[in-house]
Amino acid sequence: MSPFAGWFGAKVLKKAGGEAELCLKVREEFLQGQGLVHGGILAALLDSALGSAAESLAGKVVTAELAVSYLRPVRGGSLLARGRILHLGKRLVFAVGEIYLEGSPVAFAKGTFYRLEPDQDQGGQ
Repeated sequence: MSPFAGWFGAKVLKKAGGEAELCLKVREEFLQGQGLVHGGILAALLDSALGSAAESLAGKVVTAELAVSYLRPVRGGSLLARGRILHLGKRLVFAVGEIYLEGSPVAFAKGTFYRLEPDQDQGGQ
């Protein structure tokens, strides 16, 4: 587990067959000045869900592009993020996903992930 994943605290509920589901309980440190969940937290959760979906079939990946659309503000609760692969290519993986709060969507994203070679998993070092 990466240091970020340990701090972030999202729990992986499913990671198989090109799909992933993660759950994240909103914590006080995720809130911005107006008492709403910071958009970067939602983006990180989507990145994690889409990346997990990609890794379920492609092995290690790194985000090449992530586009997030926010549908409504979030104040608290438990968030459910779902990611799924749209296309698995030789070098790139394309995925989409959403975040739900109590069954209603709050954000969605599309992402492109670069498949790492075994010797690239340490940043190419």
